[in-house]
Amino acid sequence: MKRGSRFPARPLNPVSLIARLALLAVLALFPVRGAEAAPAFAPIFNDGVVLQCELPVDVWGQAAPGARVEVRLDGRAVAVAVAGTEGVWRAVLPAQPPGGARRLEAVVGAGFARVEDVWFGEVWLATGQSNMVQPLRNATGGAEQLARTIPEIRFVRVPQRAGLPVERPLTAADLAWREFAPPQNQQVASVAFFFADEVRRATGRRIGIIQSSFGGTPAQAWTPRSALEARPELRGYADALRAALARGRSKEEWAAELEAARRWREELAAWEKGPRVAPRPRNPGAGDPGNPWNPKSPTVLYENMIAPLVPFTARGVIWYQGEGNAGNPEEYRVLFPAMISAWRREWGRGDWPFLFVQLAAYGARSGDWPGLRAAQAFTRDTVPHTGMAVAIDCGEREQIHPAAKQPVGERLARLALAQVYGLAIESRGPLAVRAEAEGGRVAVHFVHIAAGLRADEASGALPAFELAGSDGRFHPAQARLVPPDRVTVESVEVPAPAAVRYAWADWIAPAVTLRNAAGLPAEPFALPVRAGKGGTP
Repeated sequence: MKRGSRFPARPLNPVSLIARLALLAVLALFPVRGAEAAPAFAPIFNDGVVLQCELPVDVWGQAAPGARVEVRLDGRAVAVAVAGTEGVWRAVLPAQPPGGARRLEAVVGAGFARVEDVWFGEVWLATGQSNMVQPLRNATGGAEQLARTIPEIRFVRVPQRAGLPVERPLTAADLAWREFAPPQNQQVASVAFFFADEVRRATGRRIGIIQSSFGGTPAQAWTPRSALEARPELRGYADALRAALARGRSKEEWAAELEAARRWREELAAWEKGPRVAPRPRNPGAGDPGNPWNPKSPTVLYENMIAPLVPFTARGVIWYQGEGNAGNPEEYRVLFPAMISAWRREWGRGDWPFLFVQLAAYGARSGDWPGLRAAQAFTRDTVPHTGMAVAIDCGEREQIHPAAKQPVGERLARLALAQVYGLAIESRGPLAVRAEAEGGRVAVHFVHIAAGLRADEASGALPAFELAGSDGRFHPAQARLVPPDRVTVESVEVPAPAAVRYAWADWIAPAVTLRNAAGLPAEPFALPVRAGKGGTP
């Protein structure tokens, strides 16, 4: 990005209060004198940027208070803004067709800021925890992709940061747009890449991915404090953060607490693998739940890694997270929808598409993974303009980061292509809608079958079904396809079934085999059995 001024570009965030205070501190260091001083774009607008096509696009930046800022595309004025008292200006570009390369400028008198090689295409925010961090080198088939150069895919990787108040605003260097090419493509999350590549092929457009993700983090870390305060069930998170900030501890003190916990985990792991002759390492305690330098603490990642992007125009969001909240699925039914609503509110996009991945199978040692998957399905079913990619068949028993990332990314892309771009394709796997008693058997009826239900096995085997009687105890059951849209389930141990479920475990073995004709796996489910033609439950 070129600027006609001696002042460096300054970061902006017109929404978040905490980040806004940090911004004002930066502006105090670099005062702009006179309406003729050059304006600046927000850091996300730098050379090579991909802007959303076919939608009005928010652009913003900094200029002297009261300055009239003219925004130009290829030398033609397309919008005008006036900088407010804090030196922030914001304008809206009229919707543009796909294509490039374009030139974007902000002009104040003789001063200007310029962004080159601008493309209008499809922009998606890719966020979540570690499975939206895992790079292509860890994915099946990833090495082949890393050898490719794809000019039509560009990406930004937001630095992983914690700390409140925000210690240092993001810069244009932090948010540099890069082409998918060796060696820099090693930074891209594999799920985000496979999503982008599929959307690129289907639409023929440039794809921009803004990757903002952090491993091991829960959803409350990505949620604005105002959203946590608004729900009684979540208010404890906001209270913990507020109390921690009021303690007045230094960054070094908070870091020492985190380091003590990290060192204890290492020592405990070594002790558990050894002869256990020495005393068990002493647990330093859980630590402050609102530690503002802990990326797992409430709101910390929202302020550091999401708020600086507001209100950058993107087509939608793809999200892969949930492992960090598996210990409390019931809370997730409140927390996850609250986070989605808060992001939409901050962006001013009430119908912003939000597509996410349901947790894969995994031999979890703690938490309730079936319950968390159910909470994710609940969110899909109750929050408009959302979609859920099922990944139950993509897991690994001993690896929380499964290598099968391509099907996950492509399933997210199918959701986008069907729900957002309007392509007539099946984007969901079979969904059980009712279970009816037929004598001692249960008939499960499915929708989203495409051209019919299928089984992976040539034998037609359908593992992972279970039945329970009135005592609520589930037993493995035998299942068989009844084309095109039913599966019958029975068990000699359950002569009078009252409930049926499928893939309702952390880890499923043998692996699931039920799919539709589009190759998409059936969703895990648990249903009561109701009276049918052949008997009563």
